[in-house]
Amino acid sequence: MRRLSLVVVALLVSCSGTPSVSASATPAPSSASAPAAAKAIWPLRGTEAPSADATRRRPVVVRVPNDPSARPQSGLADADIVFEMLVEGGITRYAVVFHSRDAQTVGPIRSARLSDLHYLPMLRGILAHVGGSGPVLDRIHQAAGSGQFIDLDQFQHADAYERVTSRPAPQNVYTSTQRIRDAAKDGTKVDVPALEFDAQTQPGGQHVSGIQLRYTGAQAVSYRLENGAYARIQDNKPTADDAAKKDLVVDNVVIIKTDITEVKTIVEDELGSFSLDIRSTGTGPAVVLRDGLRYEGTWSREGTDMYRFKDASGKPLKLKPGLTWIHVVPLDFDTGT
Repeated sequence: MRRLSLVVVALLVSCSGTPSVSASATPAPSSASAPAAAKAIWPLRGTEAPSADATRRRPVVVRVPNDPSARPQSGLADADIVFEMLVEGGITRYAVVFHSRDAQTVGPIRSARLSDLHYLPMLRGILAHVGGSGPVLDRIHQAAGSGQFIDLDQFQHADAYERVTSRPAPQNVYTSTQRIRDAAKDGTKVDVPALEFDAQTQPGGQHVSGIQLRYTGAQAVSYRLENGAYARIQDNKPTADDAAKKDLVVDNVVIIKTDITEVKTIVEDELGSFSLDIRSTGTGPAVVLRDGLRYEGTWSREGTDMYRFKDASGKPLKLKPGLTWIHVVPLDFDTGT
């Protein structure tokens, strides 16, 4: 009878509600199996950003002259993009775009042009300039007033700029990107449209050591391949960043060919030079240099989107992460072969 009682007790214990840990526990999910978060990339430079939120600040776009008396300029080495465009008299002027980096000294700074009405809405940027012709300023004020970008004219925001004594007027107005941001008083987050980047080159490029761009006189430019990037030479001198005290190194050279026409209702200077209108949408021929390779292709752009480049076969033509120098020239401009 005692043996029967022991058997009953044993059966009751084995059928109780206490489960076996080894048989019923579910393994905790491994953190190693979670997908890695995508890296944040600066949209105008193609390099890694500290966060996606950082990439949503507005770019600062500064109008910097390029006539010989303005050289050497300051701040170019910290730019993500430099647009070089013709203005009156055959000279060029820069729209220097700062997004991933800030510059302690930028200048000299000169007046706005009609082209700003094309590129500032695309960049969702802050425009830093010193005045402009009456008709151009009217259009800029109207576009900025509608929220397309922020206008920070030195005539209305003198505290954001300074006139240095080391250079004669009018090539003596300077600022910093932080002063421009502070004066804009704008914390709006924007989605800056990105250029397309790839650290790897693609097939179809022609090996070249550089390129010559035959602007008029002292405006002529050449690029020379050095250690996988390009030294920029103008008027037989290296293009230098005066503030950084070093010669400029460019990762991509892009040439956009498009229609450039005189607007005879807008006079830009005391010599009677007419304003130039630059077609920035649609499509046209393009040349891209990167990593010692030259690609012939096309550019395209719609609305306020960013430029897209394709090679001769129609495949996307991507840029090397780094500083991109974009020349916007007439359709008949000689870019060699």
